[in-house]
Amino acid sequence: MATINGEAGRRAATIALAKQRSMFAKVLTASLLGVALLCFLAGWCIARQGPMAWLVLLALFVLVGGIAILDKKFNRLIDREMWEARVWRRGADGERMVGEMLKTELPDTYCVFNDVCFPGRKANIDHLVVGPSGVFVLNTKNWRGMVGWSEDGKTLLWNGAPDTKNTINSALAEAMKVREIIHTLVNRDVYVKAVLVFPLAKVFPRLNMSVDLQQDDYLIEKRLKYIDKRTALAEKDVQEIKQALLALFRKSI
Repeated sequence: MATINGEAGRRAATIALAKQRSMFAKVLTASLLGVALLCFLAGWCIARQGPMAWLVLLALFVLVGGIAILDKKFNRLIDREMWEARVWRRGADGERMVGEMLKTELPDTYCVFNDVCFPGRKANIDHLVVGPSGVFVLNTKNWRGMVGWSEDGKTLLWNGAPDTKNTINSALAEAMKVREIIHTLVNRDVYVKAVLVFPLAKVFPRLNMSVDLQQDDYLIEKRLKYIDKRTALAEKDVQEIKQALLALFRKSI
């Protein structure tokens, strides 16, 4: 069993919960303010008589109409927050799925860092794996459907459409950053492979691409355990990199 550091999906789950709480807080606050204002105006109209009361009553009807119009915009805002919360929750579920697989299927010669956010960086890395086969930065995407490359091998396709989220460049940037960090820590240039993992999609990968596309069925045996002499690490190198990253990882917790 691999050595595990950190909890997979922790950040995504925290963001999902925060968005859900924000949504409920907005609904509750708007409801209470609306009810309080309507009750106050209605009570004022009942307590007073004369033209002024009728004007206020008319204003009350106008206010109710305005609230009905604003309610549509408010509902759209809430729907968006609910959608974002679901996206983050699905992302957390995917990361946990991959994290559990890394924990149980990789041998003890591997070390896994989950939900890594190194000091000085806002973006997190879903999974960072160090072992005899090399160093890997894994980004879990809970996409559904089909994922693959365009015919020229330059564009990531999701259900036949070009990916518009800059996913490939983001994965490469994460790998390059980890490579720089390792070079700073151990004064050695180590190749870091970027891997996109799709637990719920049918993946059509290609060989020798800048970023690997993997399904969970093939991730461990076909990629992480596969020893490529060009990127393989000696045991002492694995230990040195692991200890250096572990010290830095503990500072980020």
